[in-house]
Amino acid sequence: MRRERPPPVATSTRTERSREAPQDTGRTLRLVLRGGVLLVLILLLLDPVIPGTAPEAGERVERRWVLLDWGAALEVEPGPEGELRAIALDGALARTGRGFRAALLGSEPEGVPPGEIAEQPLRPPVADPGPALQRLAEAGADSIVVVSPLRFGGGTLAGALDGLPVPVVFERVGGELRNAGILELVLPRRVPAGERVEGYLTLFGEGGVEGDSLEVELRLDETELLRLAAPLPRAGARLQLPLAFTAPADTGSVRITARAMLEGDRHPADDVRVARLGVGPPEGGIVLVSLTPDWELRVLLPVLEAATGLEGEGWLRLGPPPGRWIPTGGGADPLTPLEPERLRERALRAGLLVVHGVDAEAPPWLEELARVHPRVLHFPGGPLGDRLAGLEAGGTRGGEWLPVPELPPSPVAPFLTGLELGGLPPLGDLRDPPPGAVSPVLLLRRSAAEDPRPALVLRETAEGRRAIALASGFWRWGHRAGDARELYRGLWSGVAGWLIEIDAPAGGELRPVRSVTALGEPQRWEAARGAGGGLALEFRPLESPADAAEPLRRSAALDERGRGTISPIPVGRWAWEGRVELPSDTLRGTGEFEVEGWSGALVTPPLDPVPEAHRPSERLAEVAGAPGGRPLRTHPLPWLILVGLLCLGWVLRRRAGLR
Repeated sequence: MRRERPPPVATSTRTERSREAPQDTGRTLRLVLRGGVLLVLILLLLDPVIPGTAPEAGERVERRWVLLDWGAALEVEPGPEGELRAIALDGALARTGRGFRAALLGSEPEGVPPGEIAEQPLRPPVADPGPALQRLAEAGADSIVVVSPLRFGGGTLAGALDGLPVPVVFERVGGELRNAGILELVLPRRVPAGERVEGYLTLFGEGGVEGDSLEVELRLDETELLRLAAPLPRAGARLQLPLAFTAPADTGSVRITARAMLEGDRHPADDVRVARLGVGPPEGGIVLVSLTPDWELRVLLPVLEAATGLEGEGWLRLGPPPGRWIPTGGGADPLTPLEPERLRERALRAGLLVVHGVDAEAPPWLEELARVHPRVLHFPGGPLGDRLAGLEAGGTRGGEWLPVPELPPSPVAPFLTGLELGGLPPLGDLRDPPPGAVSPVLLLRRSAAEDPRPALVLRETAEGRRAIALASGFWRWGHRAGDARELYRGLWSGVAGWLIEIDAPAGGELRPVRSVTALGEPQRWEAARGAGGGLALEFRPLESPADAAEPLRRSAALDERGRGTISPIPVGRWAWEGRVELPSDTLRGTGEFEVEGWSGALVTPPLDPVPEAHRPSERLAEVAGAPGGRPLRTHPLPWLILVGLLCLGWVLRRRAGLR
């Protein structure tokens, strides 16, 4: 069946169009409203400070700090400007009264309540304020004021501010002061009785005028040795004065004091320095004699001293024969030449003689001593050195020689047991061993295909014992950290012990690294065989009876070098007793120890002019403590005005028929 379509239905389409008629009414008002909106937006972007208190003001105050340099530089005699300590305290308290938090300058800034600042002891001088500023910035500080005498180096301060993300303002307390002080007093560690002593001291000063001078007095206990006049150094300069006097006739350890005397000096704490001088021959000590400059001199002698507990001295000849004999530079000895005859006497009395770098010629007295001395350690440097050590001429092999892990049996082997011999720097210029019976200590080879050859041998002769270094460059091991350094120390400790026939040091087992230290300096102690042991010390004041009070007790753990640092003891002269407990032995020692009251707070002159504010941002008004306000963006009124203007403009557009 066929389906028919329905007939079409007639439709009609009506299109309506509307057109907004242009409206001029209110156009000016709408333009004014748009301008108002734009103006408010610009003000919010500029964010000016307006009177009032910001809602987050309490949080901001907590992040503003005043860093007070409560150091020894404030401990000076009052001057025309007043007492520096009071000025610094007033400057800090004035800031805390405006909402700043207070911290004392140090390697770790220490927050302190304002009322407790005056009760805090003065701190040692801080050379670099950088760590304290950085820590405050890391703790969330957004502004810092530094109240300080500003006795920092200009470069040091610039480095401290480099990259610091917070603004800093500086307030200097005081300025250049009239002062003279002794930076260092340098004397030999030991001199013969009744002989001439030569040394020097270094002066510094500031606050002088043209023609200013001072006096320096040198005393041995209560006896005046000499008095010198010197000009007052200008700020930041140093003046070195040579010293020469006659050592006392009595042997032993004597106390030497140097005092700088300046009229109107405002900081007496840096006027006096102390040194101890050993008088008499160093019987049984170590004497190192070298004809060739070499790194071995600086590295070897301290190891031999620590291993044996004996006093050591090194001498190097400079220039063509006869040349000048000067100290090798180990320790605090001044570089004062020594007469060859006196050096011969010292070497003759030495418990251990080290002969280093003899090449083609040597003084006759040194050749004689190398043959007849009962205990000699040889470091040959050429044909004559080989002959003095009993080696055959022409037996030197070049190349790089590495140690063999297997140790031959020798008296030194126990000192090297457990140490890793692989990965060490190579040695060079290996010599053939001497003929006859020798005991090799360490073996070397250039490659796995070669037979090992001895690097060091021990030998007994009719004259005494000899240790001969056949290779060169042992000092490279001493400069390395880890097993290389331990191998170097163990090697020469064992050799020295065999040469002077000791299993333990025969004296001086325990001693301070320096018998005189300044206030604030580390107080380090060393034991000849105390690596890993525990150090226990007792101190009694020399000015008081031995039983007047309980002794001061200190303890420390010794490192792999047998050294430890104790917590500071007060200023004064002390008699000490100490011991180190080892698994198989106990090391003991006694002596005198002194802590000077010397302060180096004024060694660095104050920065002048005062450094400009550090500006990593534009918040210096907060840093300077200017009258507070609140940023415009924190006030609700501009936001309400902005919303109101936008709404009013929208209403006017709708009323005008605009979309």
